[in-house]
Amino acid sequence: MDEGDLQVKYIYRTKINLRNMVIEVTSYARKLLMNTRIKIGWVICKEADYIHVSRCFKCSRYNHRLAVCSGEETCPLCTRKQKLRECTSSQDDYKCINCMTYNKCNPSKTICVNHSSLDKQFPSLQAQTKHQQLAWPKQL
Repeated sequence: MDEGDLQVKYIYRTKINLRNMVIEVTSYARKLLMNTRIKIGWVICKEADYIHVSRCFKCSRYNHRLAVCSGEETCPLCTRKQKLRECTSSQDDYKCINCMTYNKCNPSKTICVNHSSLDKQFPSLQAQTKHQQLAWPKQL
């Protein structure tokens, strides 16, 4: 590998005080790293693709941020036109704006919408993550 094939983006600690490092690599470097063990100091590290789907804090939709949002204020819990701190909905009333949009675009493959858009396991987030994985170049 060459020096420019790997660039550290950031390091963060988990709730159980483990350190994780996010690095950006070229496709050639990724191929090499995915087929070997990575040793940093005396520690052999696990590697995995890091996929981050951005979600707007204003409208709760994907792939943009608050600074460039042109949508309406939407509660991420109940999809009403209100701020999150103003929401008084019970968990039974939660609805996900992203799964509702997914169902509109894919009427033959409807998914459950009875959860908040803050939930990490909801189906439209998994579909978006899979879409981003498929957009990446395949391993050689």
